[in-house]
Amino acid sequence: MKQATMSRRTFCKCSALAALSLGLNPWGKLLSSGQASAATPPANYYLAHSRELITAYVDSLEGVYQFLAPELGMLPSRMVTQQALANFKTLLPNLPDVGGDRNWDTEFIPIAAWYVALYEPMRAHGKTAEDIGRIIYELNNYSLAATPKDHILAEHQRLFSPAYLQDQRQWAAWTQKREMPANWVATFIEAPPGPRDADGSFDYGIDYSECGLVKYFQSQGLPQLAPYVCLNDFPRSKTFGSGLRRTKTVAMGDGVCNFRYKANRTVNQDWSTEIGRIRARFA
Repeated sequence: MKQATMSRRTFCKCSALAALSLGLNPWGKLLSSGQASAATPPANYYLAHSRELITAYVDSLEGVYQFLAPELGMLPSRMVTQQALANFKTLLPNLPDVGGDRNWDTEFIPIAAWYVALYEPMRAHGKTAEDIGRIIYELNNYSLAATPKDHILAEHQRLFSPAYLQDQRQWAAWTQKREMPANWVATFIEAPPGPRDADGSFDYGIDYSECGLVKYFQSQGLPQLAPYVCLNDFPRSKTFGSGLRRTKTVAMGDGVCNFRYKANRTVNQDWSTEIGRIRARFA
Protein backbone atom coordinates (compact mmCIF):
# COMPACT_ATOMS: atom_id res chain seq x y z
CA MET A 1 0.00 0.00 0.00
CA LYS A 2 1.24 3.46 -0.89
CA GLN A 3 1.84 5.75 2.03
CA ALA A 4 0.06 9.08 2.07
CA THR A 5 1.64 12.46 2.55
CA MET A 6 -0.49 13.87 5.33
CA SER A 7 -0.93 17.58 5.81
CA ARG A 8 -0.65 19.14 9.25
CA ARG A 9 -4.35 20.04 9.12
CA THR A 10 -5.37 16.50 8.26
CA PHE A 11 -3.08 15.08 10.92
CA CYS A 12 -4.63 17.25 13.59
CA LYS A 13 -8.10 16.02 12.58
CA CYS A 14 -7.13 12.45 13.47
CA SER A 15 -7.66 13.27 17.12
CA ALA A 16 -9.01 9.93 18.25
CA LEU A 17 -6.17 8.02 16.67
CA ALA A 18 -3.73 10.40 18.27
CA ALA A 19 -5.31 9.69 21.62
CA LEU A 20 -5.08 5.96 21.04
CA SER A 21 -1.38 6.19 20.35
CA LEU A 22 -0.84 8.23 23.49
CA GLY A 23 -2.75 5.80 25.65
CA LEU A 24 -5.32 8.46 26.49
CA ASN A 25 -9.09 8.25 26.50
CA PRO A 26 -9.98 9.21 22.88
CA TRP A 27 -13.24 10.71 24.03
CA GLY A 28 -11.67 13.04 26.58
CA LYS A 29 -13.48 14.47 29.57
CA LEU A 30 -16.84 13.94 27.87
CA LEU A 31 -16.69 10.32 28.99
CA SER A 32 -15.68 11.02 32.56
CA SER A 33 -17.85 9.70 35.34
CA GLY A 34 -21.25 11.32 35.59
CA GLN A 35 -21.31 12.80 32.09
CA ALA A 36 -23.80 10.40 30.51
CA SER A 37 -26.71 11.95 28.65
CA ALA A 38 -29.88 12.11 30.72
CA ALA A 39 -31.90 11.25 27.59
CA THR A 40 -30.16 7.91 27.11
CA PRO A 41 -30.63 4.91 29.40
CA PRO A 42 -27.43 4.62 31.48
CA ALA A 43 -27.42 0.82 31.00
CA ASN A 44 -25.86 1.29 27.55
CA TYR A 45 -22.65 3.21 28.08
CA TYR A 46 -21.89 3.50 24.36
CA LEU A 47 -25.29 4.92 23.40
CA ALA A 48 -24.97 7.41 26.24
CA HIS A 49 -21.83 8.70 24.51
CA SER A 50 -22.72 8.01 20.90
CA ARG A 51 -22.17 11.61 19.78
CA GLU A 52 -18.60 11.69 21.07
CA LEU A 53 -17.81 8.20 19.77
CA ILE A 54 -19.12 8.92 16.29
CA THR A 55 -17.30 12.26 16.12
CA ALA A 56 -14.06 10.54 17.10
CA TYR A 57 -14.50 7.95 14.38
CA VAL A 58 -15.30 10.58 11.74
CA ASP A 59 -12.04 12.33 12.59
CA SER A 60 -10.11 9.08 12.45
CA LEU A 61 -11.61 8.10 9.11
CA GLU A 62 -10.20 11.29 7.60
CA GLY A 63 -6.76 9.86 8.26
CA VAL A 64 -7.79 6.54 6.71
CA TYR A 65 -9.00 8.41 3.64
CA GLN A 66 -5.66 10.14 3.27
CA PHE A 67 -3.89 6.79 3.22
CA LEU A 68 -6.29 5.16 0.76
CA ALA A 69 -6.75 7.99 -1.75
CA PRO A 70 -3.32 7.79 -3.47
CA GLU A 71 -3.99 4.16 -4.41
CA LEU A 72 -7.76 3.78 -4.68
CA GLY A 73 -8.64 7.28 -5.80
CA MET A 74 -10.69 9.95 -4.09
CA LEU A 75 -14.21 8.64 -4.75
CA PRO A 76 -13.61 4.97 -3.88
CA SER A 77 -11.71 6.01 -0.75
CA ARG A 78 -14.53 8.26 0.35
CA MET A 79 -17.00 5.44 -0.25
CA VAL A 80 -14.92 3.19 2.01
CA THR A 81 -14.93 5.69 4.86
CA GLN A 82 -18.63 6.48 4.46
CA GLN A 83 -19.56 2.81 4.59
CA ALA A 84 -17.27 2.27 7.57
CA LEU A 85 -19.02 5.09 9.41
CA ALA A 86 -22.42 3.58 8.64
CA ASN A 87 -21.18 0.22 9.89
CA PHE A 88 -19.85 1.76 13.09
CA LYS A 89 -23.20 3.38 13.83
CA THR A 90 -24.84 -0.03 13.43
CA LEU A 91 -22.30 -1.74 15.69
CA LEU A 92 -22.39 0.90 18.42
CA PRO A 93 -25.60 -0.08 20.27
CA ASN A 94 -24.47 -3.69 20.63
CA LEU A 95 -20.91 -3.19 21.89
CA PRO A 96 -20.25 -5.38 24.93
CA ASP A 97 -20.52 -4.03 28.45
CA VAL A 98 -17.16 -4.12 30.25
CA GLY A 99 -18.03 -1.75 33.06
CA GLY A 100 -18.26 1.69 31.50
CA ASP A 101 -16.57 4.31 33.66
CA ARG A 102 -15.43 1.65 36.13
CA ASN A 103 -13.03 0.22 33.55
CA TRP A 104 -10.27 2.26 31.90
CA ASP A 105 -10.12 -0.31 29.09
CA THR A 106 -13.70 0.46 28.08
CA GLU A 107 -12.36 3.00 25.56
CA PHE A 108 -10.73 0.24 23.51
CA ILE A 109 -13.99 -1.57 22.76
CA PRO A 110 -15.20 1.19 20.38
CA ILE A 111 -11.69 1.24 18.87
CA ALA A 112 -12.06 -2.48 18.09
CA ALA A 113 -15.32 -1.60 16.36
CA TRP A 114 -13.39 0.86 14.14
CA TYR A 115 -11.47 -2.07 12.69
CA VAL A 116 -14.60 -4.19 12.26
CA ALA A 117 -16.45 -1.33 10.59
CA LEU A 118 -13.62 -0.88 8.09
CA TYR A 119 -13.19 -4.54 7.25
CA GLU A 120 -15.95 -5.14 4.68
CA PRO A 121 -15.55 -1.81 2.82
CA MET A 122 -11.80 -2.36 2.62
CA ARG A 123 -12.18 -5.98 1.52
CA ALA A 124 -14.47 -4.86 -1.30
CA HIS A 125 -11.44 -3.05 -2.71
CA GLY A 126 -9.06 -5.97 -2.27
CA LYS A 127 -7.68 -4.86 1.09
CA THR A 128 -6.97 -7.10 4.05
CA ALA A 129 -6.86 -7.06 7.83
CA GLU A 130 -3.15 -6.30 7.52
CA ASP A 131 -3.91 -3.22 5.40
CA ILE A 132 -6.28 -1.91 8.07
CA GLY A 133 -3.75 -2.62 10.77
CA ARG A 134 -0.95 -0.90 8.89
CA ILE A 135 -2.95 2.27 8.26
CA ILE A 136 -3.85 2.67 11.93
CA TYR A 137 -0.31 1.80 13.00
CA GLU A 138 1.13 4.50 10.72
CA LEU A 139 -1.43 7.06 11.87
CA ASN A 140 -0.33 6.35 15.42
CA ASN A 141 3.27 6.95 14.41
CA TYR A 142 2.28 10.33 12.94
CA SER A 143 0.65 11.21 16.24
CA LEU A 144 3.50 10.05 18.41
CA ALA A 145 6.08 11.93 16.37
CA ALA A 146 4.24 15.16 17.17
CA THR A 147 3.84 14.55 20.90
CA PRO A 148 5.13 17.54 22.90
CA LYS A 149 8.19 16.75 25.00
CA ASP A 150 6.57 17.95 28.19
CA HIS A 151 3.71 15.53 27.65
CA ILE A 152 6.16 12.68 27.05
CA LEU A 153 7.96 13.43 30.30
CA ALA A 154 4.73 13.73 32.29
CA GLU A 155 3.36 10.49 30.89
CA HIS A 156 6.61 8.64 31.58
CA GLN A 157 6.56 9.78 35.19
CA ARG A 158 2.91 8.82 35.58
CA LEU A 159 3.47 5.30 34.23
CA PHE A 160 5.98 4.55 36.99
CA SER A 161 4.41 6.49 39.86
CA PRO A 162 3.30 4.64 43.01
CA ALA A 163 -0.27 5.90 42.50
CA TYR A 164 -0.43 4.48 38.97
CA LEU A 165 0.96 1.12 40.05
CA GLN A 166 -1.56 0.91 42.86
CA ASP A 167 -4.37 1.70 40.41
CA GLN A 168 -3.08 -1.11 38.20
CA ARG A 169 -3.11 -3.56 41.11
CA GLN A 170 -6.66 -2.63 42.07
CA TRP A 171 -7.93 -2.77 38.50
CA ALA A 172 -6.38 -6.18 37.92
CA ALA A 173 -7.92 -7.49 41.14
CA TRP A 174 -11.32 -6.18 40.05
CA THR A 175 -11.12 -7.92 36.66
CA GLN A 176 -10.50 -11.23 38.41
CA LYS A 177 -14.02 -11.08 39.85
CA ARG A 178 -15.25 -11.73 36.27
CA GLU A 179 -18.38 -9.65 36.78
CA MET A 180 -18.77 -9.19 33.00
CA PRO A 181 -18.01 -12.01 30.55
CA ALA A 182 -16.77 -9.59 27.86
CA ASN A 183 -14.15 -7.99 30.11
CA TRP A 184 -10.39 -8.46 30.33
CA VAL A 185 -8.96 -10.61 33.14
CA ALA A 186 -5.58 -9.45 34.38
CA THR A 187 -2.95 -10.13 37.05
CA PHE A 188 -0.53 -7.49 38.26
CA ILE A 189 3.06 -8.77 38.30
CA GLU A 190 5.37 -7.27 40.89
CA ALA A 191 9.02 -6.56 40.09
CA PRO A 192 11.17 -9.60 40.80
CA PRO A 193 13.89 -9.47 43.46
CA GLY A 194 17.42 -8.72 42.35
CA PRO A 195 19.17 -5.86 40.57
CA ARG A 196 16.90 -3.77 38.36
CA ASP A 197 19.57 -3.56 35.67
CA ALA A 198 19.83 -7.36 35.24
CA ASP A 199 18.86 -8.86 31.90
CA GLY A 200 15.22 -9.83 31.99
CA SER A 201 14.39 -7.64 34.96
CA PHE A 202 11.39 -5.33 34.93
CA ASP A 203 9.70 -2.70 37.08
CA TYR A 204 6.21 -4.22 36.84
CA GLY A 205 4.11 -6.35 34.57
CA ILE A 206 0.56 -7.25 33.63
CA ASP A 207 -0.53 -10.72 32.55
CA TYR A 208 -3.83 -10.89 30.68
CA SER A 209 -5.42 -14.33 30.64
CA GLU A 210 -8.51 -12.98 28.87
CA CYS A 211 -8.72 -10.07 26.43
CA GLY A 212 -11.84 -8.01 25.84
CA LEU A 213 -10.68 -7.07 22.36
CA VAL A 214 -10.09 -10.69 21.34
CA LYS A 215 -13.52 -11.62 22.66
CA TYR A 216 -15.13 -8.85 20.64
CA PHE A 217 -13.32 -9.68 17.41
CA GLN A 218 -14.22 -13.35 17.85
CA SER A 219 -17.88 -12.42 18.34
CA GLN A 220 -17.72 -10.62 14.97
CA GLY A 221 -16.01 -13.55 13.24
CA LEU A 222 -12.85 -11.48 12.68
CA PRO A 223 -10.16 -12.78 15.06
CA GLN A 224 -7.48 -11.86 12.50
CA LEU A 225 -7.94 -8.17 13.33
CA ALA A 226 -6.97 -8.49 17.00
CA PRO A 227 -3.15 -8.67 16.66
CA TYR A 228 -3.06 -5.37 14.79
CA VAL A 229 -4.53 -3.53 17.77
CA CYS A 230 -1.81 -5.07 19.95
CA LEU A 231 0.97 -3.77 17.69
CA ASN A 232 0.20 -0.19 18.70
CA ASP A 233 1.54 -0.88 22.19
CA PHE A 234 5.16 -0.89 20.98
CA PRO A 235 5.49 2.58 19.41
CA ARG A 236 3.63 4.06 22.35
CA SER A 237 6.02 2.40 24.80
CA LYS A 238 9.01 3.55 22.78
CA THR A 239 7.78 7.15 22.83
CA PHE A 240 7.10 7.26 26.56
CA GLY A 241 10.13 5.26 27.67
CA SER A 242 8.17 2.50 29.36
CA GLY A 243 10.40 -0.28 28.00
CA LEU A 244 7.72 -2.79 26.99
CA ARG A 245 8.65 -6.37 26.24
CA ARG A 246 5.92 -8.81 25.30
CA THR A 247 6.50 -12.25 23.85
CA LYS A 248 2.98 -13.68 24.05
CA THR A 249 -0.55 -12.44 23.37
CA VAL A 250 -4.02 -13.93 23.64
CA ALA A 251 -4.65 -12.56 20.14
CA MET A 252 -1.95 -14.86 18.77
CA GLY A 253 -3.27 -17.92 20.60
CA ASP A 254 -0.64 -17.91 23.35
CA GLY A 255 -3.14 -18.00 26.20
CA VAL A 256 -1.64 -14.93 27.91
CA CYS A 257 -0.43 -11.41 27.15
CA ASN A 258 2.77 -10.99 29.15
CA PHE A 259 3.41 -7.25 29.37
CA ARG A 260 6.68 -6.35 31.11
CA TYR A 261 7.66 -2.72 31.64
CA LYS A 262 11.04 -1.26 32.59
CA ALA A 263 11.71 2.46 32.67
CA ASN A 264 13.82 3.69 29.73
CA ARG A 265 14.60 0.22 28.40
CA THR A 266 14.99 0.13 24.60
CA VAL A 267 11.87 -1.17 22.85
CA ASN A 268 13.05 -3.53 20.13
CA GLN A 269 9.66 -4.76 18.95
CA ASP A 270 7.61 -3.05 16.27
CA TRP A 271 5.67 -3.80 13.09
CA SER A 272 8.71 -5.27 11.36
CA THR A 273 9.53 -7.72 14.16
CA GLU A 274 5.96 -8.95 14.68
CA ILE A 275 4.28 -8.99 11.27
CA GLY A 276 5.86 -12.24 10.11
CA ARG A 277 4.35 -14.19 12.99
CA ILE A 278 0.94 -12.59 12.45
CA ARG A 279 1.00 -13.48 8.76
CA ALA A 280 1.98 -17.05 9.54
CA ARG A 281 -0.83 -17.53 12.05
CA PHE A 282 -3.58 -16.07 9.87
CA ALA A 283 -2.36 -17.28 6.47
